[in-house]
Amino acid sequence: MKPQKTYAIATFLTVAFMLITSLKTTASENTQTVQKELTAVKTEQPPTIDGILNDVCWQDAPRTVGFTDQRTEKPAKNQSIGRIIYTDQAIYIGLYLYDDMPNKIVARQTKDQTRITGEDWVSFSLDPFHTHQFSDRNFFIVNPLGTKYAHLATGRAEKSEWIGLWKTGAQVVEDGWVVEMEIPWQMLDYPDTTEPIRMGINLDRFQQRTGERSWWCDLGVQEFRENDGHWIDVLPPPRKRELKLLPYLIGGISETESSVGATSESRRKYTARAGADLRYEVTPQLRFIGTANPDFDNLEQAVEGIDFSYGERYVEDRRPFFSEGGNVYNLGNLFHSRRIMDMDGGLKLFGKIGKNTSVGTLGTYHRNNQNFILRASQSLTATSNISTAFLSHHHRDSEANNVVHLSGDVRHGKFSAASTLTQSWAGKSDGRTGDVNLSYDGPLFQSLFAMFFSDPDFVNNLGYHPFTGNRGGALQGIIKNEWREGFIRSLFVGANVIASNTYEGEVFQQDFSVFSDFLTHSDYGLSVGWYGGRFQEFTDSVFNIRLKARASDRFNNVSVGYNWGEQAGQPIHRISGNLNLRAYGFTAGLTSQIQWHFERRYQQILIFAYDFSPALSLGSRLIWQIEGVNIYFALRRSGYAGTDFFIILGDPNASEFKRRLVAKVLRAF
Repeated sequence: MKPQKTYAIATFLTVAFMLITSLKTTASENTQTVQKELTAVKTEQPPTIDGILNDVCWQDAPRTVGFTDQRTEKPAKNQSIGRIIYTDQAIYIGLYLYDDMPNKIVARQTKDQTRITGEDWVSFSLDPFHTHQFSDRNFFIVNPLGTKYAHLATGRAEKSEWIGLWKTGAQVVEDGWVVEMEIPWQMLDYPDTTEPIRMGINLDRFQQRTGERSWWCDLGVQEFRENDGHWIDVLPPPRKRELKLLPYLIGGISETESSVGATSESRRKYTARAGADLRYEVTPQLRFIGTANPDFDNLEQAVEGIDFSYGERYVEDRRPFFSEGGNVYNLGNLFHSRRIMDMDGGLKLFGKIGKNTSVGTLGTYHRNNQNFILRASQSLTATSNISTAFLSHHHRDSEANNVVHLSGDVRHGKFSAASTLTQSWAGKSDGRTGDVNLSYDGPLFQSLFAMFFSDPDFVNNLGYHPFTGNRGGALQGIIKNEWREGFIRSLFVGANVIASNTYEGEVFQQDFSVFSDFLTHSDYGLSVGWYGGRFQEFTDSVFNIRLKARASDRFNNVSVGYNWGEQAGQPIHRISGNLNLRAYGFTAGLTSQIQWHFERRYQQILIFAYDFSPALSLGSRLIWQIEGVNIYFALRRSGYAGTDFFIILGDPNASEFKRRLVAKVLRAF
């Protein structure tokens, strides 16, 4: 290694270590002590989950009162009262949510395990290990229809039997709405103890009409989790280890064309395959996941956009095997699971080996490539963490690629510091990448200052790194606010500066951008922005504007946007729009984009669905772009307990329509 490179790395590490250590010390000394506590009460007569709080067990249950508006930090205009009790089988929550205009309560979502947004909801959060870390936080969200969404601490797949069978009951009443929840202990990770312990809890509510979000223990708009309430003297039952199996069977027929001389003929191909996922709890806090011959072909993946980008576009991965345990494997750009395209089998082991220590391993096998990931993280205080990771990628046609990663972060009050350093080895290359970030997170103003570098020979075949070979800094400032009354409901305005050079001293990127977003109480939105500067030899200047109607309604909304200016030495114009409609069980969505740049490109995505019930639906997606037209249809029963099945015509992820019919059945045991 060159001396100047060694000196630069040593200086970088020293600065990062000093920042994190100094702030970590003050964080441990100044972590707030929450005053709100709720005594755990055990009952022998659990309530009936029907949305009516008339059960005897609720009458003397401890109550959570005094909800605070997180934006104004004043008592919420519409208050809520919560009750929490438990048995050896489950935790029970009863909530009375007052509303002075109950006829304007908003409830739209009817499908469980779909994130509830743009409508009224209430959430119960539980931190069984009392670490105040988001990675240890479970939350359970319910809307006035009783539709439920659960986020479990380690992350779970969407199958009901795997995420856990919990119950809700809800109804709108003359002065608000009422919710009851039953959350089985068995779906939670918690300490193995014979003595009563203390857990972190909180309740929060969102009122769509006014935009008011209120907390029992106010976390503020920044959601500082060390301010959660305490559930004291709770004695959870012994955890039972579970073994669950999710096998599947597929049968299908497809037509392919083959050339014979100057002509082509169609041939039918019959397919049959089977596979399975396995879940086993090695300890009450350590979970093993295995998959054999996974079916990724019939899962609808996200579609890559056509908007111009100097580097590779990021496209999310929707495959359940990689989302399982997602909180443990959250490594930012260091791991992008879409890099693993082919897989015959995979293994995961993740969870806790101590109150403040989490580990996760992931391995995949294919005849052409093998991949392995190991991650360990340690929470030092409620607001500080350190983490390390190792990634290895082997392909039969290339040299091995190994990566080691270290990171740390700490927050004291509204100030935060974080640092990462990553080392890669790929053949003779031994590049590094790293960054240091300082940020301020106030209720009205947020700012970020960052320094970063990425060596030209840094290689991570399992990560998402669009650019290497540059170093520089970035500065960002954001102002945001909300108003409960008046014309403007929320305002978001910010500016961002990025400046970096190549290792040879030439300009790599010099960007300046300003952006804004306005939302009115009548649910109209306006976004306006501009970015410009230099990217290598090119000078850019692009304006954008977008108008939105029914902006918060995910089922019935419309928006249209226009971008114009110059990018990469060419004039650019892009028109885009979204239209979503739902009525009588039918849902349709259209996303349209046309871009004039080096060439005219277009992409139209039409989604259609009819819900026979929350579990059973008929859906279709059509993608029309310059590469071709693809459409598929699927009749599916999924997301709920029992047998799931899919009947699919076409290929969800092909570039053009394929004459293909597939039937798939899976069931959890």
